[in-house]
Amino acid sequence: MRFLILCAAAITVSLFLGGEAHAKRAGGVWGTSEQMSLVAETQITNDQGQTLSLCHLTEKTHILFAGVWRSSMGYALATNKCDADSYYAVNAEQLTLGQAIGEYPNDLPTQPAMSFGDMISGFWGLCALVLLFALAGIKWAGQSARTSKRRAEMRGAAPAAVKAIDAMCHAAKADGRLDDSEIALMSDIAKQMTGETFDEARIRRMYDLAEAKPTEHQFASFGSGLSPDQKRMVLQAVLMIIGSDGDLDKRETDFVQKLAHGLKISGAEVKALFHSMYAKPA
Repeated sequence: MRFLILCAAAITVSLFLGGEAHAKRAGGVWGTSEQMSLVAETQITNDQGQTLSLCHLTEKTHILFAGVWRSSMGYALATNKCDADSYYAVNAEQLTLGQAIGEYPNDLPTQPAMSFGDMISGFWGLCALVLLFALAGIKWAGQSARTSKRRAEMRGAAPAAVKAIDAMCHAAKADGRLDDSEIALMSDIAKQMTGETFDEARIRRMYDLAEAKPTEHQFASFGSGLSPDQKRMVLQAVLMIIGSDGDLDKRETDFVQKLAHGLKISGAEVKALFHSMYAKPA
């Protein structure tokens, strides 16, 4: 009994001579913080007489408050069942001594294992980032495949004619519909303006491969390699297809504005072109 009392005194002294450490806290966009989870209750007290619990000390790295990594820092003693801002580190010798006098469970591993909760809170942000990048990769791969197929459909025709058909298909896709009469009209417009013939099946395939929400880069690509007059022809073709029903809704107006910006055609030119096409004779 005397030996156990001496051991208890020894562990108390050895634990507290090293001093109390404060758990690292970090906020902001990126940083690391130290956190503790309960391992076991003990009868050990600090110099204020507060009962200490055996804890698993971990360091968590976060980005935008989402945990992306957690690493084990070993065992520690802390007040309030490990929900505390300070702790006393427990080394291997102190752990062994605590087990010898019955303060710590005998089956504790030398290095504490990460709990399921620690794993979830410490790595969910990393899992979310991996999933986000995977989804972005899938989306990019799908867009790349559609772009390759669209380019294959564009072969064998004059660039201006292809750009006009492609722009008209995107305009129809942005509007959300394409019926047989519009396909026939696209073919007719391309024939009148460029002399090129596009069969309706080809136009349907190009429509199916078009993006519903073209990017700024895609709008600019409708005029890539074309002269100013050819760019105006592309815009005119789009105005003819979207104005064929006698009405321009917001989606169609937005498409025309973005297309004009991508083709570097001023608003005044767009307005003049539209009025020249649809102005009623006096």
